[in-house]
Amino acid sequence: MAPPLEQFHASQLPVRINTLLNGKPRRPPIKLEECPLMEMVQYKCNIKKSDLPERPVILCEPVVRLFRKCEGGPTVETTAWEGLREQGGK
Repeated sequence: MAPPLEQFHASQLPVRINTLLNGKPRRPPIKLEECPLMEMVQYKCNIKKSDLPERPVILCEPVVRLFRKCEGGPTVETTAWEGLREQGGK
């Protein structure tokens, strides 16, 4: 199992991405807004019972995830952060 991760608000992402695990600042700092935006679509599927028990209905819906791929640095999921930027709450 993966180790637990600390949760934080999307507005803190630019600060968090520029702080290394040891607490030191990243040099040079990453400017997320300058990194290329990428998109990935995943699907969330649920099984529902149907009138025919041997043939359940599978309903899938797309889940869009946004990422910033920074040159020489990390690829960061920015889905929630992009939503804040659209609202003007950088």
